Amino acid sequence: MRIKKFVGKNFKEALEMVKKELGADAIILSSRTIKTGPLGLLKKETVEVTAALDETADEGPFRQETAVDGSFTLSEDILREIRSLREEISFLKETLRPVVPTLRISRDKKGLYNMLIKRGVDAQFAMVLLEKSGETVGSLLSAIKQEVRVKRLIPSEERGYMFFGPPGIGKTTTMSKVAHMLSTPGRQVTLVSLDSQRISSVAYMKELSRQLKCEIKFVKGVSELPKIIYKESDRGPVLVDTPGNDYGQILKQTKEVFSTGFPLNKCFLMDASMDLQSTIRLWQNASPYAIDTVGFTRLDLATHYGNLYNLSMLTGRPLSFLTDGPNVPGDIRIPTPDYVAGLIAGGVCEN
Repeated sequence: MRIKKFVGKNFKEALEMVKKELGADAIILSSRTIKTGPLGLLKKETVEVTAALDETADEGPFRQETAVDGSFTLSEDILREIRSLREEISFLKETLRPVVPTLRISRDKKGLYNMLIKRGVDAQFAMVLLEKSGETVGSLLSAIKQEVRVKRLIPSEERGYMFFGPPGIGKTTTMSKVAHMLSTPGRQVTLVSLDSQRISSVAYMKELSRQLKCEIKFVKGVSELPKIIYKESDRGPVLVDTPGNDYGQILKQTKEVFSTGFPLNKCFLMDASMDLQSTIRLWQNASPYAIDTVGFTRLDLATHYGNLYNLSMLTGRPLSFLTDGPNVPGDIRIPTPDYVAGLIAGGVCEN
């Protein structure tokens, strides 16, 4: 391999010198701007380009020599090391390709990829989306809308929901908002609470029952639910609130008591402002128990909404309720694919 430095007035001139002497197969190793001129006088800027030409195909054994013109060749040992390094770099690129997805992204889509990552979409899910979209934000929105599943709410047909989730996630508040949505003429909403130990929860549920003029029942365990649900769901939707301190155990008991199938929708609520790993840990405790839908609370506190897409893909469950504030009966939305896509790609939660 022959390596030589060329100095020109600018990069273009230096590059022409490289092509003229080393040919079109030469490789540019580096370039830099240097200043030349007598000491004390104004120095002129020039460009120094270091180029190389692999002459191994035409030469025999290599020797390290310095020519009169300043160019030099490398010994066979050094060349062998260079070739080995090249092979290792190529191997590393192929090995890292699945781990670093940006290596597979075209230049035209890198902007969209960076936008999705900034908005909280998992890197692998972002790659899947980009493979299904074009190079515009509009095509990305269309891809998200096709991927995200949502559950429509038809009050006249709903049998009810049982809400699960960790403590403080907003189950009782969400249930009260849903209760207002499902309270329609001719259909009686029934409220059921397994959280009868907390005085604040009992008082809140009683006030909700008064506002909606509906029945409320407090039960001590899941075993008491079948009689209530099968009786009251014929008259209208039944909404069941659960304590958050042991939701995994309650889910397990629900599966055991309703061995032939649970008649209501089981909705698992998560905090939209939590990070992905935290939400995954929560979901792992719930996933073995046939959750029907996933809802998100506190959209107003989230800085991005990529987790809506991440969890939709990870859980395979449709999104149901999205809440963005404490107001009852407001601050709740039944998601549509357009709305969810706008949240994820647009990053704005509109009331």
